[in-house]
Amino acid sequence: MESPAFPENEVARLQALKELEILDTSAEEKFDRLTRLAKQIFQVDFALISLIDANRQWFKSRQGLDACETNRDISFCGHAILGNEIFHIPNALNDPRFADNPLVLGPPNIRFYAGAPLRPNAEFCIGTLCIIDSQPRTLSIKEMRILRDLADCVEQEILQLQQLRQNQALQALAKISTIVDPDYANLLRHALNIASQFINLEDAAIYEFGPDLYEAELTVYTSESDTNAKSNLCLQLSKLAVTKQSLLVIPSIRQSPYVSLDSGGSLPFDSFIGIPIVINGAVYGCLAFFDQDTRPPNHLNKATLDFIQLLSEWTASKLYEWELDTSLKRQRQLALAISRAQENFIHGDNLILGFQTLLQDLLALSHCEFGFIAEALKTKSNEDYLKTIAYNKPRAAFSQATLENEDIHADLIAHQDQQFFWSSIFDQAIRVYEESQIVVSDLHFIWPSLASCQHFLSIPIHYNGQLVAIIGLANRPHGFCEKFIQFLKPIMLTIGQLIHAARVQSQHADSERQLADVIRGTNIGTWEWNVQTGEVRFNERWANIIGYTLQEISPVDIQTWIKFVHPEDLIQSNLLLQKHFDGELDYYDIVCRMRHKDGHWVWVADRGCLVSRTKDGQPLLMSGSHADISRSKEAESQLAHAYALLEQSNAAAQIGTWEVDFQHSLVTWSSITKEIHEVPTDFVCTVDEAIQFYKEGKDRQLVSQLVQEAIQNGSPFDTELRIVTMKQRERWVRIVGTCQFNGAECERMYGTVQDISERKHAEKMKDEFISTVSHELRTPLTSISGALGLVVGGVVGELPSKIAGMLQIAHKNSQRLSLLINDLLDMEKLSAGQLQIKAERLLLGPIVETAVEGNIAAGIERMISNAIKDTAPNTYVMVDPQRLLQILSNLLSNATKYSPNHGHIQIQITRIENWVRVSVTDQGPGIPLEFQSRIFQKFAQADSSDTRQRGGTGLGLAISKELVESMHGKLHFESLLGHGTSFYVDLPVSEAET
Repeated sequence: MESPAFPENEVARLQALKELEILDTSAEEKFDRLTRLAKQIFQVDFALISLIDANRQWFKSRQGLDACETNRDISFCGHAILGNEIFHIPNALNDPRFADNPLVLGPPNIRFYAGAPLRPNAEFCIGTLCIIDSQPRTLSIKEMRILRDLADCVEQEILQLQQLRQNQALQALAKISTIVDPDYANLLRHALNIASQFINLEDAAIYEFGPDLYEAELTVYTSESDTNAKSNLCLQLSKLAVTKQSLLVIPSIRQSPYVSLDSGGSLPFDSFIGIPIVINGAVYGCLAFFDQDTRPPNHLNKATLDFIQLLSEWTASKLYEWELDTSLKRQRQLALAISRAQENFIHGDNLILGFQTLLQDLLALSHCEFGFIAEALKTKSNEDYLKTIAYNKPRAAFSQATLENEDIHADLIAHQDQQFFWSSIFDQAIRVYEESQIVVSDLHFIWPSLASCQHFLSIPIHYNGQLVAIIGLANRPHGFCEKFIQFLKPIMLTIGQLIHAARVQSQHADSERQLADVIRGTNIGTWEWNVQTGEVRFNERWANIIGYTLQEISPVDIQTWIKFVHPEDLIQSNLLLQKHFDGELDYYDIVCRMRHKDGHWVWVADRGCLVSRTKDGQPLLMSGSHADISRSKEAESQLAHAYALLEQSNAAAQIGTWEVDFQHSLVTWSSITKEIHEVPTDFVCTVDEAIQFYKEGKDRQLVSQLVQEAIQNGSPFDTELRIVTMKQRERWVRIVGTCQFNGAECERMYGTVQDISERKHAEKMKDEFISTVSHELRTPLTSISGALGLVVGGVVGELPSKIAGMLQIAHKNSQRLSLLINDLLDMEKLSAGQLQIKAERLLLGPIVETAVEGNIAAGIERMISNAIKDTAPNTYVMVDPQRLLQILSNLLSNATKYSPNHGHIQIQITRIENWVRVSVTDQGPGIPLEFQSRIFQKFAQADSSDTRQRGGTGLGLAISKELVESMHGKLHFESLLGHGTSFYVDLPVSEAET
């Protein structure tokens, strides 16, 4: 018996069969109908659709046969897939390949066999439609055509089955994407129901995991009862999927190692699918599907797997939107709580009640079970202690007087216990929060129902660098994290401000001093003006601003101020005052110049408002402030100078700026931008008119597309396009742009434009040079290669073996050089990623040996030796062998070129985890440090002079690097001047398929 051979493309063929996702699937009428027809038409015992797997033939449809599969090594179909035509065996007993086959000698006693190969993708043969009989028989040509037609029908059904699965997945995704519901929980629940129906699993759930997978929260689930979704087994499996950061598919938990995760003993479900949900690069939780029934091992096809992945990404986007919406609502609630607290403080008499209200708002926002606010004080002996000013669930025994009594602090909170949290807060002013079970016996006096504390957070509040209060919060779902503390910052600031303000109110004398310090520290002068009498009151700081003491310029009135103001600013001041008096302006606000005692002008920000009027409505009293802003004006002047310098730098670099105001559809261009477009200096245009400058066709279409994408998605752009100036000259420009949004609306777009016409012209000349040189070399090389081919082929007769060997090496090298010339012509295609790479799974060692053999002749004259050290034999890589030979030949040629006479070149193959490295090390002079950064650039030469000793175009390494990277590898080097150079080709290892 002769076992069937394997096709040359067996690995790819098996992959194609696997991607069809038809193996081990249930019987289908569409296929059974065709095998019934075949059995009836040909009047045979058996008709099968046989698919050839790695070690078996599996029957998708079978008529007359009970077995669903047989071994591949005794199969007839294994032979049939080796060819394109119908495999026809009239009598197996007469065929030496099958005469002793157990399927011939025993049941089903095969005599006649005819199998039509199935190639649904026109490239790989995955099996056959075959007919089998126990009697010898020969098919006619007409019968063979009928069998082929039936096989074509099978192929079409396979393709339609694959397309149907993809269409169903797309329809489900389309249906999900059109769901509209302001309630995100309902929206996600609706989506999960659609997904469950498509995947054919009963239930689905979304889990959110806390920090370090400490706890999980059931966010959304589909079933009427959440028993299964909340079961420990589902949580554990979801956590496992998140930990692995990959899709977890379990067709049957009972038959898997995961059955041990069910601590209850009775499985709530048997099949499970889980995939991590990732939001902004961080794991949020898990999307899980589960069902009580077992599923077949390969029940998920590629379309379903793609659907699950896309659903996970869609779910992540909706969860992110939900989080943003929730965050916005919480921010509004936070702002409302702060506003209410400030209002209670300003208009209320009971400060404790105000803090109590603020605490209740804080607990509602944070979902904490308990909390308190305590003021940090010091005893007369300078010891730290806390006074509680608000807490929830107060005991009835605490009266208002008790709460305000500082002497009971030891009873309220054991703050002086050095084993408790407060010592670290006072000494180090740091946050203290715990995620484990903490017994807090000292809090039972405030919260009698609190026996233990699952999560506790203590936040110190500072004002002006001093600890003024402590917030304590306990028992928040999922505990506390840094993000939550950042959310509380506004309310922490408010509490600090309110406590500080309360202290200020109780110490009026200190408040006056602090106010004076503020005025002095902020360089502000104050004034009050009786508009009707002209009487004015200035403070000392106002006089100091203009270099005087108040006594020097006393007595003062409104004329005193007028005397010091610049005459030009006085006109504007009178105009603004009148508008303020008439109610057109809420404030009188002007920046004016005032004469200093030394004679120079001081810039002063003058701001004030009317505080009272006469009975007949005339302005009466007005108050305000003066601030010396001379330094700010000086800074503005320096900024203007810096901007002018930037404009000059842009002009030197020929970089212009532009801005688009979408509200008015106007485009603003800098002077350089106008020069580039050759338009007048007063030129103004709309967005559409600006786009018309771009060359009609793909350039104009692309810039329009980029602008639209930037407006819709906020995507910045950086591209090179052609414009036609107002003077009808064509220029290349590089345009860079980005958008500024106000909410979801794009308000403006701005960027730069640079004339790159000269660079484009240089690139064109370079390309023409490459093409010209390559064409000049191609013809003589073709002649040389052809002549060597004739000689090696024996046209001139038999050659001595030594000469024949040398000529064969020369012929091979001439062919490789011809390939290199072709690559020179395709340099632009290579840079654009358009050069075709024909990757194959090959042993690396033989390729390296071939490259070294081809390079030996180049070093014979100078006595340069080559040695290979292969420390990773039997290592496979996915490469284009010709391209890899080209790369290695280039590196070996360079090593030979730069090696000294009698030098040695070491070639080594080394395995580094999932990579394999080929290193080529020479004993040459090394690469100059200043040239190393340019070594992989096109036409780069360490010695670019006309008299350089070594030839070369400077393209070899550039081409090699592009080729290595196109095969998913890396090319790099190490070099020490005077001690040689090592080049490294790193390639991913191609592991054997199982």
